[in-house]
Amino acid sequence: MEALQARIEAILDEQVRGLGARGPFDLVADYAEPLPVTVIAELLGVPEAERHALRPWSAAIVKLYEPAPTAADQAEAERAVLDFSALLRELVAQRRAQPQDDLITALVQAEEAGDRLTEQELIDTCILLLNAGHEASVNGLSAGVLALLRQREHWDALVAAAQDEDSLPVFRRAIEELLRFDTPLPMFERIVLDPLTLAGAELKPGERVALLYASANRDPEKFEAPDDLRLNRDPNPHLTFGLGIHYCLGAPLARLELALSLRALCRTLPGLRLLDPHEPGQYTGGFVIRGLARLDVQAG
Repeated sequence: MEALQARIEAILDEQVRGLGARGPFDLVADYAEPLPVTVIAELLGVPEAERHALRPWSAAIVKLYEPAPTAADQAEAERAVLDFSALLRELVAQRRAQPQDDLITALVQAEEAGDRLTEQELIDTCILLLNAGHEASVNGLSAGVLALLRQREHWDALVAAAQDEDSLPVFRRAIEELLRFDTPLPMFERIVLDPLTLAGAELKPGERVALLYASANRDPEKFEAPDDLRLNRDPNPHLTFGLGIHYCLGAPLARLELALSLRALCRTLPGLRLLDPHEPGQYTGGFVIRGLARLDVQAG
């Protein structure tokens, strides 16, 4: 992930350069979404001509994470999985014949104790990486910028810090707090495997349990003044990326993208402001994947 930093910064420089001259723009569609899709495509080795489909495929697939997806949602997700799988099968065949410096080649060649990934395992891993590698980045950045612009003193502090070439640790710490403060994946479900009594409730095998990460991230026993935005909060044991064996596979990439994206924005558009300061935010409506549908801003 760290080896991608220079390439991510080059992509960001290209993306942010023209934003200041275009008047009002949608931070979600025009800035938050393009970078993670481009990076995950380069990481996997997806040809540029096929990259336009990655974001719609991911958006369709993650609807299945919601508690009650509709029949239409399920059908759309199945189509997305089939279409992405077909592309991946082509790429896997190409990489077997002609290895390249990308993650698909690495997965094709990966071996442990004589055991290799099956083609289906490889495809499943790539689909997981597509979702895990950019959903939190898109939603975390847009929600984080909204929080900062609503509390202008925090935005101004980061603008000042961004002028320092060695400021990345400041932005990494700020991102951890922004991910805690407005959790982009506020809930996930788990299935009970063994009988369990939790807080007086009897849980039986097979039952579904909703884990409210957003609530845990505001736990007053773990966080002093949990409803306050404190960019230098340390320690910050938030659960935004999960815990244990379910820890998010895309967390290192999301953290790097978020820190670099926010720093580039602060450096290039220090006067950024909300187009409508009273706009409550237009959200996509998910319980599991929670993000802004759009965020109208102006360079200032």
